[in-house]
Amino acid sequence: MEREAASKFADFLAKYGKKKLAIATHSRADADGLSSAFALSRHLPGSVICSSEEPGEGASMLAEKLGIGLKQISSLSKKDFEGLIVVDTSAYTLLPEARGWKLLLIIDHHRADGRDMKGEFAVIDENAPSSAEIMANMLPKLDRETAFGLAVGIISDAARFKSARADTFETLARLMKGWKLDYAELLSYAEPEAKAEAKIAMLKAMQRVQFVYGGGCLVATSEVGGNESDAASLISEAADVAFVAKWKDQEKETRISARAAKHVTIPLNKVMGEVAKTLGGAGGGHAKAAGASLKAHTDEALKECVDTFIRIAEREKK
Repeated sequence: MEREAASKFADFLAKYGKKKLAIATHSRADADGLSSAFALSRHLPGSVICSSEEPGEGASMLAEKLGIGLKQISSLSKKDFEGLIVVDTSAYTLLPEARGWKLLLIIDHHRADGRDMKGEFAVIDENAPSSAEIMANMLPKLDRETAFGLAVGIISDAARFKSARADTFETLARLMKGWKLDYAELLSYAEPEAKAEAKIAMLKAMQRVQFVYGGGCLVATSEVGGNESDAASLISEAADVAFVAKWKDQEKETRISARAAKHVTIPLNKVMGEVAKTLGGAGGGHAKAAGASLKAHTDEALKECVDTFIRIAEREKK
């Protein structure tokens, strides 16, 4: 896969390397998406990095450290660019502003559920736990700043290495050894200390927790106004599975963050994919950490998440 990815990227560079390009990652960019976009930009001098919404806390810290300028994709004029590169997503639900752009390159690691973007070039490795890992093994050269960013992206998106593979540890070790990176510093960006408002949001999420026992697991749900992924991670430390919902009033949809303990065998990306098919929207991610944007309100979305998880669990028992 690495050799094939490197070959595709070389072909892309030969055709578009000197063009003016926009590089986008999903809404509310995380460290994985941002570091991957940054790594690409180092090989594309005429590029601009963009997204929609404000980046997450870890991504914001990383952007400040590395001097990454992140523009709003809605502020860019398509006619000023040759086209768009999309990293860490291949679904318009996660980046609606990409509609109408000419998609030149897609680099992603998520499951096929909900994938509806088509690019002239595509590098997709569903077995990779992060886009940063794909980048680290695909790009022809790295510098220290790029290596730092990609290492943070790998640590962050592996969900404390719950979704890691042997290649993940080898890639991270190569980056750390090659550029003498300190793991404690990398971790401080991959898992930053939550701000007071985020801690309050997580405690409120705990207050609203409801749970059922089904499919051999304790399944918990909650609803928040923000920090849904952090809340889901926290709740899953006590329960086996957590589904946390946030209602997005402007888009009229619910965003779900799902997390599972390491012993849970039901892949959450499969659950999110099936829920999205039922309610409309898109869902996917990893076995232990997944998400969805659903065309239903929070109560209906959470109920469908629980029902689908239990249904899949019972089905796989047979």
